[in-house]
Amino acid sequence: MVVLNGVLGHVVLNVANLKKSENFYRTILGLKISARNRQTKMTFMSFGREHHDIALQELPRGTRHGSGEGPPKLHHFCIYVKSSDTVDALYSVLRRRKIPVVSGPEVLEVAGNRSVSFLDPDGNRVEVACNANKFKFDRRK
Repeated sequence: MVVLNGVLGHVVLNVANLKKSENFYRTILGLKISARNRQTKMTFMSFGREHHDIALQELPRGTRHGSGEGPPKLHHFCIYVKSSDTVDALYSVLRRRKIPVVSGPEVLEVAGNRSVSFLDPDGNRVEVACNANKFKFDRRK
């Protein structure tokens, strides 16, 4: 079966420290906490349109991601913003807070988007990119 007209629903990340990751995603990407499941040690975070766009699940203490060696299982996830200015402003925040920047800000050759990629507290790669075409046909205000 082929999925037609699909969109990214949400991303769930395994994290070492739930509070540290919550703080990162709130202060860097502006997500708000929409719910918590204390029994499973999960936090659900939203940009405001969906119940959750990102969920964080705390791993038991001492557990390693995947095999513990080599690249993480998740290469990256991307969040689109409306302007290249937002990407550049975010880059300044990342540098000031000493958050590891993987690439950018730069215009990506294939997509033509201005983009910056950086690491969260668990080493997950997050990309923020301007994709004006994404919002051009969207009903967002």
